[in-house]
Amino acid sequence: MLKNKCSLNQAALDFILSYENKISSGEEVIISELVKLFRKSAYYEIKFDTYVKPPNGAIWYGLKRSGNWTRVKPGIYRKL
Repeated sequence: MLKNKCSLNQAALDFILSYENKISSGEEVIISELVKLFRKSAYYEIKFDTYVKPPNGAIWYGLKRSGNWTRVKPGIYRKL
């Protein structure tokens, strides 16, 4: 039997992929706001609170991996 092992980075990427389907091209997001939404989402697991690194880096990772975002300035991204 395989256990469902989910990393913070994978959960953040899955969250970003789901989130970007709900917004229009050209919309800008602030990473700190995405972190708040991520923490309230079904993708966030309580065990992530015990990690040394906060979710900010994982959200950035999700934005970069998605390939559908461009950096406007530090902490702000625009959906392509």
